[in-house]
Amino acid sequence: MPYILDAACLCNTGKIRKNNEDNFFFDGRCLEVENNGLKHPVTMTKALRRELCLAVFDGMGGENFGEVASFTAADCMQSATRKLKDYFIPERKFLNSMCLKINEAVVAKQQELCTERMGSTMAALYFSHRYVYVCNLGDSRAYRLRNGEFLQLSVDHVEKREGQARKKAPLTQHLGIKPEDFLIEPYIAKGELKHGDRYLLCSDGLTDMLRNYEIDEIMTGADSAEECAIALVDSALEKGGKDNVTVIVCRIL
Repeated sequence: MPYILDAACLCNTGKIRKNNEDNFFFDGRCLEVENNGLKHPVTMTKALRRELCLAVFDGMGGENFGEVASFTAADCMQSATRKLKDYFIPERKFLNSMCLKINEAVVAKQQELCTERMGSTMAALYFSHRYVYVCNLGDSRAYRLRNGEFLQLSVDHVEKREGQARKKAPLTQHLGIKPEDFLIEPYIAKGELKHGDRYLLCSDGLTDMLRNYEIDEIMTGADSAEECAIALVDSALEKGGKDNVTVIVCRIL
């Protein structure tokens, strides 16, 4: 009998930013380039009989370039995942090739707009029948809550600098890197699904506002993925909402 995925997605511009540079890939859809996030969570409940991909993107670049970068990445993921309906593709091979394809799309959009400032982070979960893969570039994160243990599954691709604790560290990996500069190297890890697992994908608009123990408490106390998504975003806004905040919450049933 297959596992059931109960999932919810919510995206908010925040209290400071006028534009939303976040985007996502959820239930085969993403936001348009110009958007104001979501007024209400979108949800889905699916049996994991075939592969399923979910992702959060956080655009960078200022002006309108951030939202263009995150939209380009989300839109490209939409086309990349269509191959899963027609071909049997090894999971790691698919994730690596998908990241390269999305990176190429963002770089092409850079050249079209005559800018080198445009880029996006990515945190993704790839579900198969019995396993889940986490794949990330940048500092958008993936977490898992299992049997009371709250664990970050992703790796923050940030430059380590001493004496700059208050300043945001530059990213060492992200979407929008020219191949001639250096190759992107997404972090990919595999884990086994278990009943009761809870997963979270989020942009740094959440993790900059809430500490890990606060996220843990919210995820532990929520009865559904939708309730959890609302509580996480509301808490980030209450703490200041200094950035766009996007969350995707998943429960394995």
